[in-house]
Amino acid sequence: MKFLLDTNFLMIPGRFKVDVITELRQFEGERELYTIDLVVEELERLADGTSKDARCAALALHLIQLYKIEVIQTQGQNADDELLQAAQHHQVVVCTQDAPLQKRLTELKLPFVHLRQKRTLVLENYPT
Repeated sequence: MKFLLDTNFLMIPGRFKVDVITELRQFEGERELYTIDLVVEELERLADGTSKDARCAALALHLIQLYKIEVIQTQGQNADDELLQAAQHHQVVVCTQDAPLQKRLTELKLPFVHLRQKRTLVLENYPT
C-alpha cells in the first residue's frame, strides 16, 4: 500500500508519542511511504521556529530521513490540493489529521488514514 504523509501526520510522533510509521504496517501489503516537497518545506519552517511545534517538526524531518520517505516534487503552492491530486492520480492513501482535507477526501471517496483517540490509526474509504 502506498501512503502519502502530510505535515500534521508526520508530527504525530512528537505530539502524541505514537510511532505512526510502524503503525502503518498494520495495513495490507508492502508499505511505500511518500510525502511532497511542500510538506518538507513547511516542516523546515516550523523546525526553525521557537514554538512548541518546532521540536515535533524537527522529529518529523528526522523520520523522513530515517525511513527514507520519498519526497515528490510538485508544481503547486497549496499542499492540500497537491495531496488531493496525488491521491486521485497515483492511487495513494493520504495520511492526515487535517479535518477539512479529510472532508474533501471523503467527498471524493478517496482513502485516507488518520489517528483516532490519540492512539489508533484508522483507514477510511478504502475499497474492500
